[in-house]
Amino acid sequence: MELLKVVGEEDIFQLSATAKEIWNECYKEILSAGQIEYMTGKFLSPVAIAHQIEKEDYEYYFIMDDTDVVGFIAFAVKDSALFLSKLYVKKECRKRGCALFVMSCLESRCRKEKLSHIWLTVNVNNMGAINFYKKMGFYIYKDECTDIGNGYYMDDHFMKKDMAY
Repeated sequence: MELLKVVGEEDIFQLSATAKEIWNECYKEILSAGQIEYMTGKFLSPVAIAHQIEKEDYEYYFIMDDTDVVGFIAFAVKDSALFLSKLYVKKECRKRGCALFVMSCLESRCRKEKLSHIWLTVNVNNMGAINFYKKMGFYIYKDECTDIGNGYYMDDHFMKKDMAY
């Protein structure tokens, strides 16, 4: 397993297509089809991804298992912390250690850069992800409901894992 950095227009288009596939499977029981379409268009379109990489210092990576893309991550390092914006694995590839591998890579990056913690947001109804992050040492430190436009809201837990050195 490895992380392959997203670079260039072709990678961005492939990542956007992969994101839509995963989101439609992952959130079908939690969000309406309309909200999934709205959010993938707003946050995971090629234009949105390119903007985050070029203007907001986000790093995107494909999660690779041999030559297969099995998922993706996005994060940004800000204010001595790592913000894990996205960690998604295709349904058929879950329970194979992909997310554990990613967390190991991110924690290594934190140690290398002496970052104080990793933080993320997760939908309050995404119990699989919440339970995974708790097993990885994250804790919920606040909840927030955010208006994202078009009549839609993100109802999220904010989770954090403090890094000890």
